[in-house]
Amino acid sequence: MKRAWTTSSGLGCLACLVGVWLPACATSIQAPPTWAPTPDPATPASVHATPSLPVAAQPDVELRDPHVAIVHGQSVPFDGLEEGLTWPALVKALGPRKPGDVVIVQVARTVPMADLLRTAWAVHSADVHVQSFDASGVMRAVELRSRRDGAPPASGCHLAVFLQANGTLRVAAPGGPREVGGERPADSLARSLAEEHAKCPLKYVAFGAESDASPWGPVFDVVVAVDREKSAGEARYVLGQAMHVTAR
Repeated sequence: MKRAWTTSSGLGCLACLVGVWLPACATSIQAPPTWAPTPDPATPASVHATPSLPVAAQPDVELRDPHVAIVHGQSVPFDGLEEGLTWPALVKALGPRKPGDVVIVQVARTVPMADLLRTAWAVHSADVHVQSFDASGVMRAVELRSRRDGAPPASGCHLAVFLQANGTLRVAAPGGPREVGGERPADSLARSLAEEHAKCPLKYVAFGAESDASPWGPVFDVVVAVDREKSAGEARYVLGQAMHVTAR
């Protein structure tokens, strides 16, 4: 048995259009070597400094408990296939969304990744602003930006980050697969991304966990760390579906 995990082979898949990155759009690579933690720099890297996304008082969707969404006060239980991403009742409750629309989703830290993946899938071409409490108890917001149809193609690279149960991050990066460990792997990753971005501008960064049943909170902390440093430049953030173990 060898552990195989995935890295995206392109941006043409449907998943990337709606803020979700799927292993079905990927090719397998072998388990990575260790990426040593990067020490704190004396001065911050040169990045695109943009204001933090404001937290909305009235989200469009709330994910408080597993498998249930609250849409404008109405409970919407999950009614799709357990192994799938489609959430028909949520699609109906949200109504049609077009490119440029924004759907604000507030997510409890204990909600499984699968529920947020399904919610992002339900909004299709709209942007998603996800807000949650971080590990210190502060409510923060990040943007999952949809790719615009008709936008001119841009050169660049992409990167996927998956949080493991032991806190280690597995990263599919332009420079090859890596693992990021140590006491504060999210902060080490955020600083290291500036290096990757300098080699090849990042088009998008996918964030996920080793299992779709994993809680969203720790993954959110990784997104926040990267967003705080702005080390991925103007890259889009998307969600990554869980990696799977396959026999070889």
